[in-house]
Amino acid sequence: MWRHYIKTAWRNITRNRATTLINLFGLSVALVAFIFIALWVQNELSFDSYHKDAKDILPPANVFLKQSDEQPMNGNKLLYHWENLLNKAPGIEDGATRILPQNFSGTVLNIHNQLFAEKSCAYVDDNWFNMFHYDLLYGDIKSFYANPFSIALTESKAKKYFGDDKKALGQFIKIDSNTYQIKAILKDNPANSSFQSDILIPLSAYLSNPSNYKNDYGWNNFNYLTFIKISPNANPANIERAAKNIFAQNKKDSTITLSIEPLTQWHFDNRSSISSMIGTRHGNRSSLYIFSILGFLLLFIASINYVNLTVARTNARTKEIGIRKIIGGSRMQLFMQFLAESLLFCSIVLAISFIVARLALPIFNNVTERQFTLSLSSLVVWKTLLGTLVLLVLLNGIYPALIIAGFNPINFLQGKSILKFKNVFLRKSLVVVQFVIAMVFIVGALVITLQIRYIQRSGTSYNRGQVVSFQFPFQTLKQYNYFNFDKDKISAYMQVIKNDMLKNNSVQDVELANASIDNINSWSSGGWDWKGRAKDFNPQVARFVVDAGTKDMFNIQLKEGRWFRNDNSDKHNYILNETAVKVFGIKEPVIGQYFSRSGDTGQIIGVTKDFAFKSMHEKITPMAIYTHEIKATFFVKIAAGKIPEAMKTIEATWKKFVPDAPFEYQFMNQAFDNLYKDDLTVSKLVLLFSCISIIISALGLLGLAAFVAEQRTKEIGIRKVFGASVRGITLLLSKDFVKLVIIGIVIAMPVAWWAANKWLNNFAYKIHLSWWIFLLAGILVLLIAFLTISFQTIRAARANPVKSLKTE
Repeated sequence: MWRHYIKTAWRNITRNRATTLINLFGLSVALVAFIFIALWVQNELSFDSYHKDAKDILPPANVFLKQSDEQPMNGNKLLYHWENLLNKAPGIEDGATRILPQNFSGTVLNIHNQLFAEKSCAYVDDNWFNMFHYDLLYGDIKSFYANPFSIALTESKAKKYFGDDKKALGQFIKIDSNTYQIKAILKDNPANSSFQSDILIPLSAYLSNPSNYKNDYGWNNFNYLTFIKISPNANPANIERAAKNIFAQNKKDSTITLSIEPLTQWHFDNRSSISSMIGTRHGNRSSLYIFSILGFLLLFIASINYVNLTVARTNARTKEIGIRKIIGGSRMQLFMQFLAESLLFCSIVLAISFIVARLALPIFNNVTERQFTLSLSSLVVWKTLLGTLVLLVLLNGIYPALIIAGFNPINFLQGKSILKFKNVFLRKSLVVVQFVIAMVFIVGALVITLQIRYIQRSGTSYNRGQVVSFQFPFQTLKQYNYFNFDKDKISAYMQVIKNDMLKNNSVQDVELANASIDNINSWSSGGWDWKGRAKDFNPQVARFVVDAGTKDMFNIQLKEGRWFRNDNSDKHNYILNETAVKVFGIKEPVIGQYFSRSGDTGQIIGVTKDFAFKSMHEKITPMAIYTHEIKATFFVKIAAGKIPEAMKTIEATWKKFVPDAPFEYQFMNQAFDNLYKDDLTVSKLVLLFSCISIIISALGLLGLAAFVAEQRTKEIGIRKVFGASVRGITLLLSKDFVKLVIIGIVIAMPVAWWAANKWLNNFAYKIHLSWWIFLLAGILVLLIAFLTISFQTIRAARANPVKSLKTE
């Protein structure tokens, strides 16, 4: 029986080629998008779950500083040795493990006398591989720990540096003055792993340096990430309470609180900046839900097309269905026949979509900056594909099969078609839904594009054009007694480098700072003092240590007061931003008032206008600008039209003063764009989905137009015989469709406004939702719909009326 169903189904699919191609295209495009979204959602939800007993591993890695309501919490990393004390807490099963990431400072690898800068490097303690799962390809973890000066490389890094992952085993890499041997080759970190370090080194190697050990073994060092494993029956609240007690006993700081959570939930914790330490980004549950809904909506509107076109073609099969019923075919048999057609067609669509998705996967990986895989050997892929097939059959097959199976054979004997007995309200409603979704997509694409442009324009509150930035290596700074804060010695050395670059006329200016102006990540919450400060008020303050020429280079705007003079007269003075003055509650006149940091006392000489020195997702926070600390970030302003010459000069200076480190730089415009990389990715995806949704919706209109034209074939013929023009018939047939599109636009407007507001709420600074955005989207939808309708209605209006009247 099923063989007969499939044979008949194949015959009908191949017979109606135009309908088949429209359905095939619409469903395949939607399904490819759905597969990609499913890959991303599944990856996000499964983050770190591949580790054994992941739910029992707690990263108590969120140390927060209590602030006023106007100040965000900040902090992330836990101390070096506190887990030894935490082991005394009840419920700890396998102790703890630590990792010391090097993502901020980076590591310079010397391989066969070639230098490579590597930021995906970390030091791990002896329990790391016991707690976390890694696939070992070559080598031995025991050998890795047996000698402190060992290295474990991921497969991709081994191939990058040595050409072959297996041959890399046993090779040597020099880091600083130490030589390390590769003892293990690991499989690349999964896309759903929070740990993306490609180079692991025993922590004992790092701590073998006495200065490192002395600096890290204290309660003021927050550079380590610590993880503990608890027994299944343990109460995390008790562990959290024990950790707080440990802090209270060993670090006399009432501003610190601590929270812990299961490893499986860590990916979605956006309260801390740990993600940047370990080489991954935190997830966003809102984006997860939004894209999940978008995936189903795309599949749904494509399925609407299939339903409309399938039902529109049933008139041609009236005789077949009537005869089947007359000779004894049951309703269930007819239902199964047309469900088999849907199953066969959806299987073909799924196979085509999978092939297209495999071919397009590198593009998707490039856009999302992930390494997704689509392999038929994966159980997850099979579950996704089979689940999608069932969903497609349910969406596409049930409704048409029920309509056709319910056809009364008496109607066939009376010469009536199936469609005359079915209300078209549902089909019209589905088309309205299509255009509601398409309208929301288009509004979303417009809003995201406008917000990104707003961010880029707002970023011009300081001038970043023609400016290159790079950082003096942290390891080299250590040679100049960085930990002893020999500021004068380091500052003098930086000035020598600065002067060397300024000798060339291609370099217009060189200034130094402690951090990049677009992403200042240097903060302090203690030691600040000013007139009128409450003793228990210790706000978090961004520290921007600059040269006197920084204002002119970036065109920083002053609200009042003056900038630093180019001498030592302002060595102890400060400039605040507008937000700092407001949050600190400093009364007028601000200029000339007392201000101090850690006993270094001076006065406020100026107030800058607020500018975004972090991502615009975050509110501008208090910032103190001063000149009297170590500055190791260079800003080089290049003369107009002399970028190639200037870059040669800068690189030559680098090699002269820093021969043991590769030269890495970034143009400030590029650095600024990197802050919004995720938003740019979302904008690209939403724009793509908008195009897909409008194409699919247009195909849906085409299907409905074909349906109506088929219903009104005789009417069109009679009107033409009596002298109706093509234009008149086209307008007659089009007006109902235009009404549907307008209804869809009207319904979509409040939905689109709500969705756009929800997304914009992720930004502290955002555009205003103007009426013209919705009007433009509506006109665009209406124009595309009218062009689609016109194609089919003009074709029907121009048909030969003689042929139309011969239909019966």
